[in-house]
Amino acid sequence: MKSGGGSFIAKVKAGRTFLTILSCSIALSLVLAGVYLYVSDITSDVTIQIDNKIAPCQSRQETVGEVLSDIGFEVGEYDIVEPSLDTPVNDDTDIRVQRVVKEEEQVEEATDYKTVKEDDASLNKGTTEVARNGKKGRDLVTYLVTYTSGEETAREEIGRKTIKKPVDKIVHVGIRETIDGFAYTRKEVFQATAYTGGGRTATGTRARVGEIAVDPRVIPLGTSVYVEGFGVLRAEDTGGAIKGHIIDIYMSSNSACRRFGRRSVTVYLP
Repeated sequence: MKSGGGSFIAKVKAGRTFLTILSCSIALSLVLAGVYLYVSDITSDVTIQIDNKIAPCQSRQETVGEVLSDIGFEVGEYDIVEPSLDTPVNDDTDIRVQRVVKEEEQVEEATDYKTVKEDDASLNKGTTEVARNGKKGRDLVTYLVTYTSGEETAREEIGRKTIKKPVDKIVHVGIRETIDGFAYTRKEVFQATAYTGGGRTATGTRARVGEIAVDPRVIPLGTSVYVEGFGVLRAEDTGGAIKGHIIDIYMSSNSACRRFGRRSVTVYLP
């Protein structure tokens, strides 16, 4: 009997211990649940500005990125977020988002023509004449346009295709001047010598005062030029020693040729 009674008492004590542990476990669980609910209930008062719209917000999230995700805002590739997405939030945190969108845009643009100036010996110096009017062309231009908060903030040309080429404007510029009534377009310094003796020139004319021997590569035969101190002379002859910027002036006598010798003269050419 004693043996049976002791076993019963031990069982009762064991049961009481289990109940005590169970009660403690339940109590501890309730305490921890309360702590969890308390922690979960902590919120931060933040202000969110997306473009030009501002709104206060209470959030239980810990970082800027989580707060924006919590309100359903998806941050775009080029969006500007301040502070950064991984910044912890607290009371009075201001979150600013500028939405940035990049779009391609194609536009037709007029292209200017060039003005080409050409010397014209038929016009007096200082005068001009439009030989052909210019016409603008057209290009198809592709831009990469950046919009920040709905406003255009950048525009970069990334492609251009010519639709219509422009037509250059051509302007003739007068270069003709006159000296003693002789029209010329340029003047150059030549070395001049003198010769005489008659006969026929390289062009078949009679050698005479008023004609000169020239290098045809410099002054074409048959060209009338104005030689300073002599007036208008005609290029009709050539000579073995007449090379480059040299002219040989026909004179009436040997004495005149000796007096002249060799000197520099200014030649006015048409």
